[in-house]
Amino acid sequence: GIDGGGWKVVEKDAGKGYVYVQFESLKHGYIDDVEFSVGGKAGRVDVRSSSRLGYLDFRVNAKRLNWFARELRDKYGWETAEITPETHFDYFDTNPE
Repeated sequence: GIDGGGWKVVEKDAGKGYVYVQFESLKHGYIDDVEFSVGGKAGRVDVRSSSRLGYLDFRVNAKRLNWFARELRDKYGWETAEITPETHFDYFDTNPE
């Protein structure tokens, strides 16, 4: 998959409902930062995923977050939305596959 270089939890704070994970690409060793924050509205999880270098990621961040959303939806019945060209036009417009 897209995270063939692996991943590691860099920081977690159960009391604050926070997890920071680094994902590494297999071919070039690029690092992406992903943060999860649980709280706010009942059961809401906020996620931020960002490439460290430049602004092009060849849609890797969207693929990763859509994978998480699909897993949570299919396995646990969570209500999740996918990142699509309709919901995030600028991102898809500037990031070719």
